[in-house]
Amino acid sequence: MRVKEGAALRRRRERLGLTQRELAFLARPCSQTTIYLLETRKMTTLTEELAMRIARRLDVPVEDLFEDRPPRALRASATGQRVTGSKA
Repeated sequence: MRVKEGAALRRRRERLGLTQRELAFLARPCSQTTIYLLETRKMTTLTEELAMRIARRLDVPVEDLFEDRPPRALRASATGQRVTGSKA
């Protein structure tokens, strides 16, 4: 799965009064570093299982924070299309 928006994940966590470490503990096995990387989008993919655990602990539907589709570049390469910086 992919993170839709790292800032939305952070906002929801903060709204619930949780630190990254507390969320990681609640979504275990997970680390504070993983939560940080997801929130800053330095890590954009994660397992469906972890996405579901995080969403459950943040009390939101998994679809609000994560999407189940590969990045644009992978979708294009799977169909044989070229990926460029501009839209055609």
